[in-house]
Amino acid sequence: MSGDTVSEVPKYLIPRISPEAAEFFAGTVRDELRVQRCRACGLHHHYPRMACPHCGSDDLEWITASGLGTVHSYTVIRQQGIPPFNEQVPFVVALVDLEEPGARFIAQMPTLAPEDAAIGIRVRAAFQPASEEVSFVEFVTDV
Repeated sequence: MSGDTVSEVPKYLIPRISPEAAEFFAGTVRDELRVQRCRACGLHHHYPRMACPHCGSDDLEWITASGLGTVHSYTVIRQQGIPPFNEQVPFVVALVDLEEPGARFIAQMPTLAPEDAAIGIRVRAAFQPASEEVSFVEFVTDV
């Protein structure tokens, strides 16, 4: 999605914001990666939910993550029939371990050439506006 403007983002790509995810999406429009941290076990997680996926506690708080992480795994999308993704193939989608313990994030890496993708690459979050309430989170390698 990198380089798109709000007016270019198809409406069907903009998520409906659940009450649990409202703080996450509010952070994205401020260029902040907001994740939840469990006060009981101290681990972080993404996607937003009502209970900690690590220990089950509902004693959660929001923190602003560093946005830094390491590629845990990735795939290269080579076929895609849905606009605007069909115009971007091939592109990399990565599973990123954030620096905050316990948190993982799946996102596109639009500036990374598929042949340069590798496990262990250091990355940082970047934000692409999609609407007044949502920015998409991507990861880039200029850490």
